[in-house]
Amino acid sequence: MTIATAIAAIALSYLLGSIPFGVIIGKTFKGIDIRTTGSGNIGTSNAFRALGPAGGSLVFLADTLKGTLPAIAAGFFWTSSPDIQTLLQIAAGIGAILGHNFSIFLKFKGGKGIATSFGVFLALNWQIALICLAIWLIIVGVTKISSLASITAAIALPTLAFCMNENVAFKTFAIIAALLGIWMHRENIKRLLNGSELKMSTKETKNVTVKDNK
Repeated sequence: MTIATAIAAIALSYLLGSIPFGVIIGKTFKGIDIRTTGSGNIGTSNAFRALGPAGGSLVFLADTLKGTLPAIAAGFFWTSSPDIQTLLQIAAGIGAILGHNFSIFLKFKGGKGIATSFGVFLALNWQIALICLAIWLIIVGVTKISSLASITAAIALPTLAFCMNENVAFKTFAIIAALLGIWMHRENIKRLLNGSELKMSTKETKNVTVKDNK
């Protein structure tokens, strides 16, 4: 794999990841900018608050595909070398996550990258990805707090990578993705600690806006 190929994979994936589907879907189907309601974030959790189950599910699907499609596409190159193939998929995944978190179309602001990260790992190791999704769903079901579920799933990601004896590149990427996900939730962690974190219930957040997309 040449450096130019890796850079191209990152750049193209970054552009796809930068597409703010949360904003587009909100304006198209509800006539609202989800950055002005709830947590102010463009991701899945705030989409559920602002757009309801249908809109939130659509945003989740779109943001997930932003990670899955580039990683799968990158896998079609260098098929003669599985190790290089994995590295190219990881490069594409990194680009997609960074695009979602720091979108060029939103002045380098964006979401927290959880759904997009899920999409990337769904392409790399679907078993690990689905276990993390199950963890997220369980925590949300019990607490109704998406950020806590996302942080827990992020911690589980590298843990599962080591438990399932993945290769070094995968483990390293899992650690980086987990740390980035946790760092993107730093404001949420502060609110979790002081008891002011928003839940996913639309009733509780209808007229509340917390600027979380800094």
